[in-house]
Amino acid sequence: MIKAVLAATGNGGGSSALLDEHQVLLFLIQLALLVGVARLLGGIANRLNQPPVVGQIVAGVLIGPSVLGNLYPSFYDWLYADPTVGSVVYGVAWLAVIMVLVVIGYETDLGIILRFRQAAITVSAGALLVPLVVVGLVALFTPSSFIGDSGRGLYAAFMALALSVAALPVVAKILLDLGMLRRNFGQITLAVSMTMDSVGWLILAGLAGIAREGFQFVDLLASLGGLVLFLVLVVTVGRWILNQSMRLALRQGRNLTAALTVSLVAALAGGAATQALGLEAILGAFIIGIILATLRYQVGEVRHVLETVTDSFFAPVFFAFSGLLMNIALLSSPGAIIWTVVLIILAVATKVFGAVLGARRSGLNQKEGLALGSGLSALGAMGIVVALVGLSLGVLSDTGYTVIVLAAIVTSLIAPIMLRLAVRGMEAGQEEQSRLDSEAIRSHAQVLGAERILLPTRGGSNSVFAAHHLNALFPDAEVTVLTVDDQPTNWRKRLLGTTTPSDSAPDQVMETLGQERSRIIRKRQADPVQSILNEAALGYDLVVLGATEPSDDRLMFSSVIDRVLAKLDVSALIFRYPASEIPDPNPEVGEETLDDAPAGNVLLSVESNRASRAAEEVAYSLAAHAKGSVMAIHLIDLGSEAGFYPDPSVGDRNYRAGLELVEASTAFGERLGAEVKVKIKETSHPSKYLVTMANSGTWDLMVMGGVNRPLSRQPFFGYDRYHVIENTDIPMVIVAIPDLVSRYAPSH
Repeated sequence: MIKAVLAATGNGGGSSALLDEHQVLLFLIQLALLVGVARLLGGIANRLNQPPVVGQIVAGVLIGPSVLGNLYPSFYDWLYADPTVGSVVYGVAWLAVIMVLVVIGYETDLGIILRFRQAAITVSAGALLVPLVVVGLVALFTPSSFIGDSGRGLYAAFMALALSVAALPVVAKILLDLGMLRRNFGQITLAVSMTMDSVGWLILAGLAGIAREGFQFVDLLASLGGLVLFLVLVVTVGRWILNQSMRLALRQGRNLTAALTVSLVAALAGGAATQALGLEAILGAFIIGIILATLRYQVGEVRHVLETVTDSFFAPVFFAFSGLLMNIALLSSPGAIIWTVVLIILAVATKVFGAVLGARRSGLNQKEGLALGSGLSALGAMGIVVALVGLSLGVLSDTGYTVIVLAAIVTSLIAPIMLRLAVRGMEAGQEEQSRLDSEAIRSHAQVLGAERILLPTRGGSNSVFAAHHLNALFPDAEVTVLTVDDQPTNWRKRLLGTTTPSDSAPDQVMETLGQERSRIIRKRQADPVQSILNEAALGYDLVVLGATEPSDDRLMFSSVIDRVLAKLDVSALIFRYPASEIPDPNPEVGEETLDDAPAGNVLLSVESNRASRAAEEVAYSLAAHAKGSVMAIHLIDLGSEAGFYPDPSVGDRNYRAGLELVEASTAFGERLGAEVKVKIKETSHPSKYLVTMANSGTWDLMVMGGVNRPLSRQPFFGYDRYHVIENTDIPMVIVAIPDLVSRYAPSH
């Protein structure tokens, strides 16, 4: 099988004709076996708490020469003997490798690497360099049967790299299963694994170039120079092109098909570019995956679809094909067995030793170093890719390839066991536990989990008020400030400088947010509403609006904000500071500023809907940041009860339900770090009571949620909320959650 595939790929398959019907049949059977058996055994491995990659590789072993070839040799020969079909399957396997690397690139979070950069550099240096040196030296003395057609030195380099790298997907899966992925230790492990993978791809690209062309210093320098140029172009021009392509794909809404096409074309183009440079296509795919994950304009479903398709088809094809090329019979001699065991033990021991050394130098303790080395000892996909490249280039023999894939299986099996032992009793500190709790809350939150926020503004005080509170609510989110000038001017006026200065000056908004976490977009359009809606459709999680008091009784907020909310498909926060009380956005020395606008005493209306839960997130977070308290009030409407529930027991039932609501709300607020007071009140006019309470002079801020089921040109939160918004005199935050039924109803 191995020789047939390599012969076919080496000479073009022996024929330039298209596949005939019999060859198409063989191709489909091989592909069905690869995917079906790999998915089956991968699922079994997952049920046994083992990485699915192990089961998928074993699937290839079962349908390859090791098992199927020995049990049913005639069927095996009929299925795999045709070299042309083998070359087609080989091409599909390489496409699968590219898809796997794109997904791994998506999972490579540069922010994590930067956050733990010292540990990432020192630990990855130790965990990579120590096994590279030790395994490389030992590999020089391994049997000749492990070596391909190249020299022993190049073979030793490939063997050392294959047994020194780490498998990011396997490591992440192990940490996820142990519930330690978000722990500081888990994040450092991911950062180290990402760094090792990135360096490993660069080393592999250099070794592959040497294997193809021989060690020509000028050619190697040209390839590396081309790689540097490729990186620069991808990070600058390439990122800009991809952002604009994604923006174009999203102009008419969340077009998943168009966004997915952009991602796939970019991955294939990146792979083609690095292949043309004499490097491996997988390197380009990996880099493009990283870039795609950092684009400003994204459709979250793209990553999910890529991961789903890769997990269900491409990854099983790649890993099963890797196992298919193995032949366990080649390790039947005592010498081959001994050397295989020695290499696997060395790979694990040197990885752990190097990780401990790096951990000590970066300030981590020995237990954390042992845990890092244990998690990083799994070779997984990275080691298999190195082995496959080495086999295809003739650097490794069939036996050498089998040794590496077997090592990947063994290390992926023992790494979870070693890691479980290493992390036993490793408790999180107070600061780390606080971060974990916050992340857990935000991951399931209605609005607090927003990562990309749009703040349209004309530079007014309400927008500054909103920006001030955004820093407390979303400290890590990226905020885009959008200004729209609704007085377009011709080019002569702009050239002569005779245009009227716009009052859309968001300078103080940007200053309040901080330049490092915000950016500004300026647009010129007669109707700002359409510009805001077009920008909001580009994958933002949340829209924040600073609302002035309406000048028309028919408006809820303002003409622009009402029309935006009438058509907005994402959640929104509306910050409203009454004009009579708002501080001057440009105060004199000693005057009250918006930074002094307190949120120490917050009034929160608690109800039984998801908009109310979103309002709880906002109220408790603001109060916790201000070290203040929240009055969580639940109002029971006696008016509606009297009309529909003549049974007196209904009142008791309603009170118990309200009590459970505020108790759950209190527990949630305390998790967010706020002091919570509660009140349950039966009243015939809930909205009037809420307004009276808000205007009593006790509260700094009122937070209220509402499900927005819009009318033709304005939002609609219900009559009671309209009364509260219209009559409340203190600053308010309205959390508007879109009503899914109205948003996706057929339009006429």
